Amino acid sequence: QSKPDLMSFICRQIRSSGPISVSDYMKLALHHPIYGYYKNSDVIGPDGDFITSPEICQIFGELLGIWIVNERLRFATQTPFDIVEFGPGRGTLLSNILRAISKFPKVASEFQKLHLVERSDRLRAVQQSTLGPLLDALKLSPAIHWHSSLDEIPRGQCSYYLAHEFFDALPIHRFQKVNGKWHEVFVDVMDAHSESSTHGTAEQLIFRASQPPTLTMSVYLQLAGDLENRNCVEVCPEAGAILQKIAQRVADDGGAALVVDYGHVGESGDTLRAFKNHELHDPLKDPGQADITADVDFAFLRRSVEATNTPVVVHGPVTQAYFLVHMGFMARLKVLVHKCHLEEDKKNLIASSEMLLGSDKMGKRFKFMAILPRSDSVDQSYVPAGFFPTWPSASTIQPSSASKT
Repeated sequence: QSKPDLMSFICRQIRSSGPISVSDYMKLALHHPIYGYYKNSDVIGPDGDFITSPEICQIFGELLGIWIVNERLRFATQTPFDIVEFGPGRGTLLSNILRAISKFPKVASEFQKLHLVERSDRLRAVQQSTLGPLLDALKLSPAIHWHSSLDEIPRGQCSYYLAHEFFDALPIHRFQKVNGKWHEVFVDVMDAHSESSTHGTAEQLIFRASQPPTLTMSVYLQLAGDLENRNCVEVCPEAGAILQKIAQRVADDGGAALVVDYGHVGESGDTLRAFKNHELHDPLKDPGQADITADVDFAFLRRSVEATNTPVVVHGPVTQAYFLVHMGFMARLKVLVHKCHLEEDKKNLIASSEMLLGSDKMGKRFKFMAILPRSDSVDQSYVPAGFFPTWPSASTIQPSSASKT
């Protein structure tokens, strides 16, 4: 059977039980056990539907590895630590992080376990084939463990949590203001309630405002923050719940968390979209064959953590360009450009750097947020690397200029 069967499945469900929430639609399109998008192989990279920052340039992952090393070296401790990554993809980000950590023997010797939160059996196999040989080559010895959720990971161990392009794929509830009143947006079948409903034609899905307001709207809409100047909002309760759990673990066991994703700080609303073959695609067409995503509301994430009064400190969000430049991106780029023997390699490296840092590309749209423990033994004025407001300004530096020095 082919992926169009997922469209038929969704349409049958709607005709039988009524319109479904955007959240339920995303769950089916991305994670249906047979036809879901993440049951596909090669969804990431040149042959997939999207390319992530680690696939663009190795410096990205290297600097995240340095960030972890810097946090470890703050404390004179010999205790072991783990790394947890949510949605590791093909393992490219972790590969570059591991290479960076291997350059620091003390930190590398304390690295005990690698926990990967991954639901796809196919991607688990790819991650094993990527990371297993690399760990051997780098002479690193952490045991690799796979989990379907954070709850499966044992507690009580100092851990560094990485969520890179993870929260954007979690299901959202969408709410729309119509004639001054808020409604939840549902997914329905075109003319599903008409006697002449698409007989002889392909099934087609549409967005439809709820009548009357739903129970989920009364619970989730208030989580969106200030609604005064907004006509559409998207709320991801699962993202808030997961980050609350991560924050509690950081507070109890030590370590830190780093969230990296494209998003906003509460000013956007209508961001739901799909990608197919590296191009924007209608999210209601071809479910199971396109990646569906929505911008992460970092203001909501921050409120979710702070509302629990968990003893942690939230830093950011800052833009990707700001974080990377303040982590030393330009210095590392200069070294790599100098090592390039072919002019084409230099051009590719500079182009990839411009993609990561450019304000009109990923540099401004992607955000970084960090969570660190708060306690009497930790300097409360401390700001982690990449977040401290110092010169140089990431917005005024272009990677092409560094290559000419």
